[in-house]
Amino acid sequence: MLYIKWILGGGVRKFDYRAPRFSVDLTVRLTIEGSILMARCIEISREGMRLELQQALPPDALGTVSVHYQDLMLELNVRVAHVSKSHGGVEFIYRSDAEQKAVAQLIGSLDSSRKRLGPVLIS
Repeated sequence: MLYIKWILGGGVRKFDYRAPRFSVDLTVRLTIEGSILMARCIEISREGMRLELQQALPPDALGTVSVHYQDLMLELNVRVAHVSKSHGGVEFIYRSDAEQKAVAQLIGSLDSSRKRLGPVLIS
């Protein structure tokens, strides 16, 4: 967490750093309190993901999210961090450095495939 000192008032203001988010369109399986829900991940970062849902999630509930993309299959522990009627935010609860690296690899794969979209010059 960063703290910034105001130049003109001398006060200190808290500034929460957020990891970069990437827009995506992935189907994920979410298991929360024994219920299995299919959801669409619309944003992902190293800290968590934003989901489109058919129903609201219980606040602060714990569960797992399963993601399959190309050759990567991840199952991560999560905590429901934000809720609304049709969207939810989950925060990853990492159990190991390997899980953090796997999420970074997933984000790298998603980001690089997004950059490849568009016209291709063939000579």
